[in-house]
Amino acid sequence: MPIIKKPKKRIAHEAKFHSAMMRWLQYNLDKFPTSFKIETKVVRPGSKNFPFKELSAKEERLLLKAKHGSVLQTNSDEDRRGTNCDGDCVSGGGFIFLQWVRPKNKTFYVIDIEDFIKARDTFKTSLDEKTAMIIAYLVGELK
Repeated sequence: MPIIKKPKKRIAHEAKFHSAMMRWLQYNLDKFPTSFKIETKVVRPGSKNFPFKELSAKEERLLLKAKHGSVLQTNSDEDRRGTNCDGDCVSGGGFIFLQWVRPKNKTFYVIDIEDFIKARDTFKTSLDEKTAMIIAYLVGELK
């Protein structure tokens, strides 16, 4: 019998934040370009900084490509999940939705990928919440 492992806390926090953020986004789409790509990230409970290495090179490339070009994605009809359409094209923006995990914290920061890269080049290792607030494209509040 296979051993079922609990998901890591960071992954569980990120999934919960992602769901809440998608509900928030439904009511706030007018604040963004027509099409855009997003990456949700959370800062581990008890940590004051978000390590830049948490955003992979692949994620960064896709966000930059969505902002400056277009990202084409195809969905196979053979996929078990079932899809609404055979593909999509995203161009117009790339954003990181970032939240610090603390009890009763509902605030999150939407950071443009280019501003994130500038901050990484300036600070080298990690991003603190104060800096995230300064460079944020938008500061959101979950319900």
